[in-house]
This record gives sequence, C-alpha cells and structure tokens, in this order.
Amino acid sequence: MAEAAGDAHGRLGAPAAASVLTALQQAPLGVAIFDGEMRYLAASGRFLTDQGMPGDMPLEGRVHYEVFPEVPQRWREVHARALALGVEESHDADPYVNKQGRLQWVRWSVTPWRDATGEVGGLVLYTEDVSPQVESRMSLEAAEARYRAVFDQVAVGVARVAPDGQFLEINDRFCAISGHGRDALMQKSFQDITHPEDLDTDLELVRSVLAGERNAYSLEKRYLTPAGEVVWVELTVALVRSETGEPDHFVSIIDDISYRKAAEAEQARYQDHLRLLINELNHRVKNTLATVQSMAAQTLRGEREPAVAFEKFEARLMGLAEVHDVLTRERWSGASLREVAERALKPFASQATGQVMIRGPEVWLTPGAALTLALVFHELATNAVKYGALSTEKGRVDLAWTIDTAADGLGVTWAESRGPKVTPPQRRGFGSRLIKRALTGELRGNAEMAFEPGGLICRLEAKLPKAPDNPGPFGDL
Repeated sequence: MAEAAGDAHGRLGAPAAASVLTALQQAPLGVAIFDGEMRYLAASGRFLTDQGMPGDMPLEGRVHYEVFPEVPQRWREVHARALALGVEESHDADPYVNKQGRLQWVRWSVTPWRDATGEVGGLVLYTEDVSPQVESRMSLEAAEARYRAVFDQVAVGVARVAPDGQFLEINDRFCAISGHGRDALMQKSFQDITHPEDLDTDLELVRSVLAGERNAYSLEKRYLTPAGEVVWVELTVALVRSETGEPDHFVSIIDDISYRKAAEAEQARYQDHLRLLINELNHRVKNTLATVQSMAAQTLRGEREPAVAFEKFEARLMGLAEVHDVLTRERWSGASLREVAERALKPFASQATGQVMIRGPEVWLTPGAALTLALVFHELATNAVKYGALSTEKGRVDLAWTIDTAADGLGVTWAESRGPKVTPPQRRGFGSRLIKRALTGELRGNAEMAFEPGGLICRLEAKLPKAPDNPGPFGDL
C-alpha cells in the first residue's frame, strides 16, 4: 500500500494525490482499489452504502474477504485470475446475497492495475447495485429476452422455487450441476433431489425463512443425480415476497463444489494416513530399540569376553536385520513363516545342503510375530552350530509347524538329530531365556525344550495374532 501511495505522490504531488483519493471516496459509484493481497487501498462511500454499511467506515489495509466474508467462491476465483493473469472480467447482472440476507443483482467489473514496471499490483473493482433494473426487467413481459439471458447465462445455477419446494423456473447451469434434465426437474421439488441426510437441515432453514426468523440462508449440501451419484453444492436461498408481503417464491443459487469437497476428503484422508504412519513408525522404532536393548543387555551379561560378546551381538543383529528386510519388502503388512525361517537359518545351513528340512502349511505372520520367531530360530540355529546337529556335517535339523485354525494356534517343532550326544546344560543361557520370554510375550504361548541324547527337541506353542483388515499406512507406501 505504501508503494502505491508513494507512486501517486511521486506523479501528482501530495496535494493532488489527496484530492484524487477524496474524489474517489465521494464518487457516486461503487469503486474499490486493492493491492495484490486484496487489501483495501481506497474505496468510495457508495461501495459501502450499497452493501448497507456506513460510507465513512475505514477500510485501508483491511482484507476484502474479512470485511465481506460472504463473498462467494466464484467471485474470489475471478479476483485470483485477475491478479495471476492480469485479465479483465465483468458481469452485467450477477446474483448476490448481502450481509442483510437480501438478494441483490450486481453489475461488476474487475480490472488489474499495474505498477511502473508493468507488473500487476492489485485490482480496481467497480460495482453497481442493478437490482431495481433487473427486477423491473424480470417483471416486464417486454424485457423477457433480456431477463432470460441473465438467468440462463449466469455462471451459477439459479432456480425460482415455490414456498412448498416445487421448482418454478430453472436455468441451464442448474440442470448441468444437479444432473437432472429441465423437464424432469419441473415435475419435482427440491426435496426430491436432496440427499436424505441433508434434507432435515434444509427444511428447517426453509421454515425459519418463511417464519420471518431470517431473510436468507446458505448451506453446503448434496444433491442426488438420477443415477444416484452425489453432487456437492454451495446453496444460497433468498425469499422474494409479494407486494402484500406474503412469501412468493425463493431464489436458489447453487455453485458446484464437488471438486473442493473431494479435495477436502482426500486431504483429511492424507492427514489421517500421515498420523497413523507416524504413530506406527514410532511404535516400530520403540519396539526395535527395546529388542536391541534387551539383546545387548543379555549378551553382555552372559559373556565375559568383549570380543566374543561383540560377535554374538552382531550375529543377532544381523538375524534381526534379515527379517526387517522381509517386512520392509512386504510394506510391514507381515511376512511368510516359511520365508522367515529360511532367512533366519540361511547363514547357518540351507535346505540345499540337506542338513535343514523346513516344512509346514502357509502361515502369514504379523510384523511382531515375524520378528519374534526370527530371533527364536536364530538362537536355536546358533546353539545347533556350536553344540548341536549343525556342528557336524551329518547333523540334521527338522523344522516343522502345524496350525489350529479354529483356535488361531501355531505349533512349531525344532528337532535335531545325528549330531553330538546332548547333555542338559547346567544353567540357562541367553538363548533359552530369549525363547521363553518371546513366546510368553508377543505370541502368548510357551516353549518346551527336551535335551534328548539324540538331539535337542524344542516345541513352541503360540497364539497367532490376527492380521488387521487394513495392514496400516506402510501398505500404501
């Protein structure tokens, strides 16, 4: 605003610039000048009095849409186009419901003004209340053609509606927005095409207008097309009374806001998705850190040699990382039990060597169950390589499982054979403790280990967590 004022003072001098502003304020027309952010630089008194506001109300520096929050979306878009593209636009008679709820027909033009560099600096808005002229034309049979041009060519849907809701007159745009043909609409009422969930609100507003509690109302509502599709509209309704003051008809103006509503719904879905993603990521990180912390504490507590402790800890971390790779590939919706087992045992011995046999039906594990069983298999395999069947070339490990569909139960058997003679350990190591805790925690089950002479037999009983219908936000990444 200061730059615009400075330009005026520079060209005209302070006295002349002040005279121009004074003349503008006293102009018998509705004129307003805005900067590039739609803040008032100057306005005529007529511009305000046409809206039922004091003509000397200070506007300088205020945002147009804060002064007139009822400015419809279509006019805001006109302003935005003029500022962005530098184009002029005008309309001879545009329907508008003012602050007092009175329907006005406004003649307007929007012209961008440019600064010394040729850049668009703001807008000049000219308005004139042409309601008397338009209403006169509409009431005169001789002016029917001009009224029809205004009524049919306006960029919004306009309809005249009887007090009982029956359509009396409809323009082409109303038909296009609502999705109904003119002939069909003329046999219907607005109640017939309004979405059932919006009807009560609409009827209550109509009742309040007919009762004189308000002059007009605005509402975002839904229409239903003949095919049952939903169309969102911004509806503005004003009541026209007869010369005796009785309700004559409503003027309903609708603007299609379906795209905006779809964008709002998508934005809300994205925000919900993002919140869920952050919460789930936070949960995953906490769980992983807790697992690593437990592994580190147990490893260091049970091994006095730092180098050996480091080697064990690193091996367990690598086993955990293998399963994370599977879960990441599956977008954290879960993992196959077979693949979890194959990944966990691959560093020790694969099925191709004949030392490991993996069999069982297809089972889909939740992320937590997959990580738990991966750590269990890793510990069993580590023990087998050091002391059990996988410590010799002839040793064999059979890993098998069954499922109880009715009880959501999983039974897993790890059986070692052909290895060194097994003797029960004197104390329970980290691996045994991890297996016990994992089964009783995440999988709500138990583990039993039998140190048979021919080889270790570990039986795991687990309750399979049910996978959610929606695997979570990672499934959409």
